[in-house]
Amino acid sequence: MFPQNVLIVNMLMWKKSAAALCIKVGSFSDPVEAQGLSHFLEHMVFMGSLKYPTENDFDAYLSQRGGTNNAWTGNEYTLFHFDVKRKHFASCLDKFANFFISPLLSKDSTDREINAVNSEFELAYTKDSSRLHYLIGHLSRKDSPYKLFGYGNCKSLREIPEQNGTDIYSLLNKHRKNFYSSDRMTLAVQSKHHLDDLEVLVRKIFSDIPRIGLPVTNFQCVEPFDVNSFAKLYKVCPLSVKEKIRIVWILPPQINNYESSPMEVLSSLIGHEGRGSVLALLKKENLAVSLSAGVTCTSDFDNSSLCTIFMVNIQLTDYGRDHIFQVCGILFDYVKILLYSALNSTSISLMNGGLEGNNNNNGERVHTNHCHKHTFATYLPEYQMVKTANFLYTEPEEAEDTVVNLANMLHLVKCEHVYSGYRLLKKPNIELYIDLLKLMTPNRAAIFFLSSTFASSVKDDESRLEHEPWFNVAYQKEDIPEHIMNGWIHSKPDDEQLHLPYENKFLTTDFSLLDSKTDMKQPVDLNLEPGAESRLKYGHLWFQQSTRFKCPKASVMIHLWSDIVSKTKETMALHTLMVYGLNQSLSTITYEAGEADLVQDVAFRDNGLRICVSGFSEKLFCFYSTILDHILDQTQDLSKEYFESYRDAVLQIYYNEALKPNVLNTHLQFYLLRKEAYLITDLLSALKNLSVADVAAYKQQFLSTLHITIYAYGNITRQDAISFFDYTVEKIRPIPRSTRKLIDTSILDPGTYYLRVMNCNPNDVNMCLARIHLLGESNIKQQCYNKLLAFILSEPAFDYLRTKETLGYTVYLRYWRSSPGGTLHSGISLVAYSPANKYSIDYVAGRLTAFWRRIAPRIIAAMPSETFKTSVESLISVHQLEDPNMMTEFERNWDEIMESTANFNYREECVKILSTITQESLLNFFLTEYLDVKKQRSLFVQVDAIANPELTKTTVSNSYCLDFDTIDTNWETLKNEYTSINSIDIANALITCGYDEKQAMDFMMKSYSNNNGNTIDNSLLLEHGENEANEQKAMIFINNLFKFRSTIQYQIGRNV
Repeated sequence: MFPQNVLIVNMLMWKKSAAALCIKVGSFSDPVEAQGLSHFLEHMVFMGSLKYPTENDFDAYLSQRGGTNNAWTGNEYTLFHFDVKRKHFASCLDKFANFFISPLLSKDSTDREINAVNSEFELAYTKDSSRLHYLIGHLSRKDSPYKLFGYGNCKSLREIPEQNGTDIYSLLNKHRKNFYSSDRMTLAVQSKHHLDDLEVLVRKIFSDIPRIGLPVTNFQCVEPFDVNSFAKLYKVCPLSVKEKIRIVWILPPQINNYESSPMEVLSSLIGHEGRGSVLALLKKENLAVSLSAGVTCTSDFDNSSLCTIFMVNIQLTDYGRDHIFQVCGILFDYVKILLYSALNSTSISLMNGGLEGNNNNNGERVHTNHCHKHTFATYLPEYQMVKTANFLYTEPEEAEDTVVNLANMLHLVKCEHVYSGYRLLKKPNIELYIDLLKLMTPNRAAIFFLSSTFASSVKDDESRLEHEPWFNVAYQKEDIPEHIMNGWIHSKPDDEQLHLPYENKFLTTDFSLLDSKTDMKQPVDLNLEPGAESRLKYGHLWFQQSTRFKCPKASVMIHLWSDIVSKTKETMALHTLMVYGLNQSLSTITYEAGEADLVQDVAFRDNGLRICVSGFSEKLFCFYSTILDHILDQTQDLSKEYFESYRDAVLQIYYNEALKPNVLNTHLQFYLLRKEAYLITDLLSALKNLSVADVAAYKQQFLSTLHITIYAYGNITRQDAISFFDYTVEKIRPIPRSTRKLIDTSILDPGTYYLRVMNCNPNDVNMCLARIHLLGESNIKQQCYNKLLAFILSEPAFDYLRTKETLGYTVYLRYWRSSPGGTLHSGISLVAYSPANKYSIDYVAGRLTAFWRRIAPRIIAAMPSETFKTSVESLISVHQLEDPNMMTEFERNWDEIMESTANFNYREECVKILSTITQESLLNFFLTEYLDVKKQRSLFVQVDAIANPELTKTTVSNSYCLDFDTIDTNWETLKNEYTSINSIDIANALITCGYDEKQAMDFMMKSYSNNNGNTIDNSLLLEHGENEANEQKAMIFINNLFKFRSTIQYQIGRNV
């Protein structure tokens, strides 16, 4: 039968079509004997159907046509989605529908997909956010579905069922038949088709989905948490350096109250960062550096049918770590203030005919004096007006994002509200807010204190600790001391320091659009025009008016560059600390602008300070001037009181990022490929030795000599753009610098550069291996060849290495392009995250190399001509896709500006070149550029891991001492890797990828024999082992990282 609720959207502006199907079943419905079964079923469903039985056929079909797909499993819902060009939508939709009509669920795929689920679990295992998520679930009632282990792993899906005599495959099929029923499904599709034609297509394709009709489980009858036993203090051992608290309240389910937006309203108030907020006071008292609050309304963990879990996360300073009860007390006092204000507002609103009677439907402000503090009664109309304006002028999303949201929302709200759902405050209900605030008391709050300091204090006495069973989270449960609890309950809040927000001075009232006749297709540099010489000496001003999205918004990017930023490891650390401090102090004044849909981002980018402001045009300059004035205000410089807290926060960020094997891998790549890069260990060392005086001096030095680049885009005039530039120069008054120097980049001789290090995190079982294939300086034609190679090879790489070899959950091959030195470089990366407790690093490295050298060229050669043609056409169509929203076009043009090419016709030029590429020329390009040992350049960075780490202890400390060991390698140590390379059955590997080896070799020999200028070197057709001697000569082992880097030659970056 047809899915229960179907939403069909016709969008003429997009060329991509998309579909999403959401099923009302998730991990809450897992059987206790096979926890993670719903997640496992989600993996298995995409493995094929009776009509399309080839494993991974859908992935390959989509990939060849420029499409994407994904799926996720939540507590109560499972969602599948894809997008593709309209031309192929009908055929893809049919393949997609058949997963739910008659999925194959091949028994042969069972073990591989359990391994894939387990790899996904291993990646989450070391993430403290995931660990805390499951600890909260573990603390629920014994019979609560929150207690179930929704991720699943080898233990829950293989070992325990085998021990209990449970047939996991039979259970899987039973689970699918019971729950994958049309009456539990919602479907959203979006395409450029005529609406009537689209409806006919959808009805025809999806009508055969079976309807089982079993009653939907009513979880609302379950009380998931015993608040009396849950509301305790939990001291938790994190796996990274962290001092953080999370305060959790369990509230009645609010999913049916979405029209009153109770969670959004309370979140906006408790999470406010302006004057009078919880965070403002915590910062003033040097207790914390950040706070986030609320509920993710589309999350069926936070916002389920059983309950609503309201969470407040606070990142502490060292002082706050030692005064967590004071931190909590400030939060509890603020909740009291909200309750008092709401209670007072009730009587006022009744006198004035209710809150809804106070709404200003004509768009006028409630007050015009922005010095007034809000009450609950005045805050709600302003909040409602802001949400309405944001909703009316929300930019379009990508088609796939739209259908994913709609398919999910069809389960949560009335059909007529699927778009507005949680985005509008339709029915303010102050009585509801009061009822909820009355439940948010100190004695109903669970406090989770994640502290690496606590973890260090108990590492030698773990008998004090309890453990969550699946993630092995170590924690200690304590009662709140009675005198502390009584102090919280009976406190009298200081309403001078804590109060509701002030009225918002950034609210927009003018939503008019500029005349579209003056719109521009591309940006122009106004500083190159006659008469602009006085501006040009400071830099460049790019401008583009565009109203084609019918949105009264604009975006302005301001980049301030100075040559001192990356001069030394100390200046790099100082710049990072300066930017962090600026963001901390800015949050108090910019948060209210964010509430009015004015967004800012102050970041360390491209060896400078990048300020981006976006939002409604009317107040955008006012917003930017407020930010710049604050940055330049000397009284806002870091004080000694805050300096150490901010420095520790930056140390935490650096340190915790380096603990991630993928981040460490990328960091080492940059260190080897760019001159102005520093090891994370050096940056940590530099940070520890900095003082507040150092930051103040650096800030003055940075602002003294600047090159300025500005790009103003959207509903903004030429004169407005000039005003942004002039104001920046006038306020900063730097010594002008007409050019900026780009980064010096490494010049590597041909060869394979081999670096192997040990993961910095002994608790993380995951390895990360990356083969970076460097084409070097490349023109647009070479970039197009690279793009097409990656487009063709990405799906086979995933299919073979992830699905067949099960190397890990994350495996990808992708094209990259960068211009750090002012000349475009491009290449292809092949990356795998693999668990060390399953495979050795030699084995994984060998498999990656084997795919690149032995399988990839044969895939190119074995492609039927029609398949190759389809791939080229699909990649061309990707370059012809219209920008779906303002930000996409803005960011694309900004990238061109910063890459110094400013080639805004790049996509059009790529289309012309791609249409000329033949299969033979592509194969020749791959073989000569990437396999010829006399020419190819590649960097193989491998981050190894401990196979069986001790996960009950954390070994991180607040000393932020970090070491990574280089593992010595040579030709002898790589014998196991070459055993892995040569043990592959090429014919079977190609069959897995959907190709035939004989056809590949026939094509390669035919191309070799042609004398058409694309002759292939015969030696490159040899088996891997036959080229081993040549490869050995071309292998460069990096066993001393510092010594090797000292020998690198660099291409000097250009001045632009």
